[in-house]
Amino acid sequence: MIEGDTVVQQAIAAARGALEEGTLTLGVFDNLIGHLLSGQKRQRLLYLHTAVPNIYAQAVAAALHEPVQGQRTQIDPTAPDLPYQNVFQALCEGWRVIHFPDQRAPFDDVEIDIVGYEYVLEKWEVIDAH
Repeated sequence: MIEGDTVVQQAIAAARGALEEGTLTLGVFDNLIGHLLSGQKRQRLLYLHTAVPNIYAQAVAAALHEPVQGQRTQIDPTAPDLPYQNVFQALCEGWRVIHFPDQRAPFDDVEIDIVGYEYVLEKWEVIDAH
C-alpha cells in the first residue's frame, strides 16, 4: 500500500466515524471528497516469469517497473524471495494480468534468450498529490 492510499483510508475512516457518531458535517464530507479527487493514479508494471505457462507455476524471475522517472527494479532471480511465488498470488494482491505468454511453443532457455514464460501485470494505485 502506498501513502496516498493511507490518506484516503484515513479520510474514509474519519467520515465513517463521524456518521456513526451523528456528527457528519459537510466539512467532513468535503474533506473526504478532496482526498479522493486530489490523488493521482499511477500504473505499476510487474513482469513475472514462470517455467511453465500456468498462473500457479513457480515464478523464476521478476522485474518491477515503477512510474518514477523510469525507475526499473530488476529482481535477482537467485534471491530467496521474489515479490510473489506465482502469478495467482500477485492476482490476489490486486495485480491484473495485461499480457499472457505465448503458449504455443515449449520453453527452452538453451536456444532462446528469455527467462521462462513472461506475464505482464499492472496495478493502478493512487498517489497523494500533497
